[in-house]
Amino acid sequence: MNTMTKWNWRKGAIIVMALVVTPSAMAGPSDASPEMKTALVKASEGPDQLRRYVERTRAIYALSYNEVMGKFEASKAAANDNAPQVAKK
Repeated sequence: MNTMTKWNWRKGAIIVMALVVTPSAMAGPSDASPEMKTALVKASEGPDQLRRYVERTRAIYALSYNEVMGKFEASKAAANDNAPQVAKK
């Protein structure tokens, strides 16, 4: 095997590893993380407070406004579904 082939193989392996690792490094925090819990509290305070929190901490936590708001709306809908229903006349 010549050195040119070895070099191309190594370069290809480095590129593949970079592509595989990048999405996991760019993923936001998990639902149970303190950052996401704080973001959900901000969402309950209102969309403007959430937007400010996400913009202020974007470089640190990699939060997405739409993702947090979607999770907030889903948790709010789930809480309404679990609430006991009272019969109405």
